[in-house]
Amino acid sequence: MASEIPDQLSSPAPPSLHPKHIAIPLRLTPHTTLHIQLTQLETSNLIFLTTTDPSNSNALSALGSFVYAMPNRLNPSESISTPLHSVPHSIDFATRVAKILARKTGKPTYVGCSVNLGIGVMVEEEIEAVKKSVEGVMEEISGGVNGVKE
Repeated sequence: MASEIPDQLSSPAPPSLHPKHIAIPLRLTPHTTLHIQLTQLETSNLIFLTTTDPSNSNALSALGSFVYAMPNRLNPSESISTPLHSVPHSIDFATRVAKILARKTGKPTYVGCSVNLGIGVMVEEEIEAVKKSVEGVMEEISGGVNGVKE
């Protein structure tokens, strides 16, 4: 007699193909808004990050960097990541966010990032943007409301 397929494999939950959009103003970077697009899939999260400000409101954002990160099963306090597409001005930001979210969610995470905080950005401004990115995604995953939904 053939073995039976477990119920969970025969009818997997469908992924959410409707991305959630979040807009969060950055307090330390005047007139700059962080935009997050979150798509929660069954086995991973897909996140795109970009910023807008009045000086380039009509300009299109470049693709930026694209990073894959996954939780480290041997050392849960660390995540493993690899850049899939690297652009110098956004690779560090994308890697940081991807690693943090992979660790916090326990799921592989893809992060596309074209965040541009401007020339001469201070460390505090970048830390705030990373923190707001992670908080916005985690709050949305847990069902809360953060920033302005579009």
